[in-house]
Amino acid sequence: MHKVGRLKVYCILLLALLVQATVLSRFTIMGSRPDLMIICVIFFGLFLGRSAGLEVGAVAGLMTDLFSLDYFGINMVVYGITGLLAGSLRSSFARESKRSQALLVFVCTVFSMCVHFAIVSAFSRSISLGFFEYLKACVVPAGIYTALVSIPIFMKFMNMYSLKEQDDLL
Repeated sequence: MHKVGRLKVYCILLLALLVQATVLSRFTIMGSRPDLMIICVIFFGLFLGRSAGLEVGAVAGLMTDLFSLDYFGINMVVYGITGLLAGSLRSSFARESKRSQALLVFVCTVFSMCVHFAIVSAFSRSISLGFFEYLKACVVPAGIYTALVSIPIFMKFMNMYSLKEQDDLL
């Protein structure tokens, strides 16, 4: 069993942010890109628990907020809530099943994008896209794309940390 250190997790988040902002910005499908930050948040929430999911989500959101043109703090709140949700679902999912992982990533991505839309809608008056249009045009394609990309990333993280179903970390 390996301990997962905070510094290593934060370095992984920084690397994921850099890859997402540079390399993955060129690989769009139906106008959407996979969200590596949310994949990391969900992984660490799922395998390390609610408090780690909240912490990793808040840090990932802060990193994203520092490099985005969005309202500052929204990503920190959204990713923190998503990490908390993933950590809360820890006992409900077979964490080693690739289908369960992909389904969880899809659901959490859809959840986080809907929460983000709701918060931005509350603070902005200039949103011209309706919720169901946003859901159909942006959320579902991004959720599917992120879920598919998460499968090899989850496998790499599980091998890197030698994680098993019964391990308790941190």
